[in-house]
Amino acid sequence: MPGKMVSKEEAIRRAKGIYAQKKARGDNFLEGPCISNGDEIPGWVVDIAHYPRRVIDDLPQYQCPAYRLGKIRHFVELDPDGNLIRAE
Repeated sequence: MPGKMVSKEEAIRRAKGIYAQKKARGDNFLEGPCISNGDEIPGWVVDIAHYPRRVIDDLPQYQCPAYRLGKIRHFVELDPDGNLIRAE
């Protein structure tokens, strides 16, 4: 993925911005989609998960493809309301 990897704090800020844009256009977050597969935030994917986490959140088919395939190692995880769960 092009671009210099950003800091954790910057990734969280940008993840919330991506969430806000997608929410404004009416995207549904209840199914826990991957909302950024590393294209908007170099070195990071952004995934929606349940809080508290459910077993389904750990299933590979519900994780961002770039993270699942090992192309990107860092993620920001937001809940369906856009609140930070964790970033690693």
